[in-house]
Amino acid sequence: MTVVRTLLALAFSVATLAYADINIGESVPTSGLAGDTGKALALGASIYFGRVNAQGGINGEHINLITRDDGYDAARTLANTRDLIDKENAVALIGYYGTTPLQELIKSKILDTSGISLVGAYTGADSVRTGASAYFFQTRAGYTQEVEKIVSLLNDHLGVTRIAVLAQKDGFGEAGYAAVKEELAKRKLTLAGEGWYDKNSGDTNAAAQELAKVNPEAIIMVAISKPAGTFAKQYKALGGTSQLYGLSPIQYDEVTKLVGIGNAHGIGLSQVFPAPTNAQLKLVRDFQKDAEPFLKTGDYPSYALLEGYISARLVTEAIKRAGKTPTRASVYAALNNMKRFDLGGFVVDFSDKKRLGSNFVELTMISPTGTLTR
Repeated sequence: MTVVRTLLALAFSVATLAYADINIGESVPTSGLAGDTGKALALGASIYFGRVNAQGGINGEHINLITRDDGYDAARTLANTRDLIDKENAVALIGYYGTTPLQELIKSKILDTSGISLVGAYTGADSVRTGASAYFFQTRAGYTQEVEKIVSLLNDHLGVTRIAVLAQKDGFGEAGYAAVKEELAKRKLTLAGEGWYDKNSGDTNAAAQELAKVNPEAIIMVAISKPAGTFAKQYKALGGTSQLYGLSPIQYDEVTKLVGIGNAHGIGLSQVFPAPTNAQLKLVRDFQKDAEPFLKTGDYPSYALLEGYISARLVTEAIKRAGKTPTRASVYAALNNMKRFDLGGFVVDFSDKKRLGSNFVELTMISPTGTLTR
C-alpha cells in the first residue's frame, strides 16, 4: 500500500495526544525503494498506539512512537538506533526493516549492551532469528519455513522440478537463495537457473533476460515489492511463462499498483500473518476498525500495516505488564515471560525463553481482480 505522508503524520499526531511519557523507537525506510512498506509498518504501529492514547494511555501515560527513516541502509539503521536509545530514551524498539540492517544491528550488540528489547522485524533470515540476541523478539516465521511451504506445493503436490530463483544482492537475497537450494537438495533437485538484482537500484532487467532464456516451470522471487513487480512485468514481456512465487516481503498491493493487475495476476505469495481481510478473526476486526480512517477509498488494509499493528499490540501488552513505571529492564522481563499470547486468532508465544514467537505460514495468490485468494 502506498501510504500518503499526510496520513502518516495524522496517525503520529494521534499517537502523541499529549507530551508522551513512554517513548518507543523505530527505524524503517520511509524513503527509497522500500519506502512504501516502511511507511506502512510505521503507520500500523502508530494506529494502535493512537488507539491506546485515545483511551487514556497506560496508567495515564501516553505512548510516543518515534520513527526514523533509514532508507534501507544498515549504517543509518545503526545511527538511528543509537539516537533512539541515547537521545530519545526509548524503553523499547519496534518493527525494524530488512535483513542486512538487522544483521548489522545484532552484530553491533547495541540491543544487549543497552538492555533494550526489539519487538518485530521485517526479516525472516535465520542469521538474525536463531540465537542472535536475547533482546530480539520476533513476530514472524522465517524464510526457511516460507520456502519449505512453496517448494512443497510446487514439487510435492504439483510435480514441478525445474525451479529457478530471483534474488536481491544482499543478506536478504542470500538467505532466501540458500533456503531454496537447501529445500531443493532435500528432494535431490538443483536450481534450474538464477538471476540477481542490485539492492539499491532495484534494476531487474538483466535478471529477467537471464531467466527468460531458461524459462523454468517456476521462479521463486526473493525480492521486495517494487523489484518483484518490475521483474514480473519484464519477464512476461520477454515471453517468460514460469509460475512466479514470492516471499512475504512482497506486498501484493504495491505490486498491483506498480505494474497493473494484468502483470500481477497469478503471482503466488507466502504470508506470515493472517489475511488483513479475514474478518473471522477478532484481531483483524479490531485492526480493520482502527485502520479504516487512515485508508484511501478503495484501499485494502495491507499485511505490512497489520504487521506494524501487531508489534505495537505486543509492546503495549509488555508495557502494561511492566508496572507503573516501565523501564527497559521491566519491559524486557515482561516480554521474556509472555507465554502464548492470543491477540484474537493469532498467537505469539515467547515462553521458555523462546524468541521466535510465531511459525504461521500460508500461501496466497493475486487474483484477476488484484485481491488475494487463499
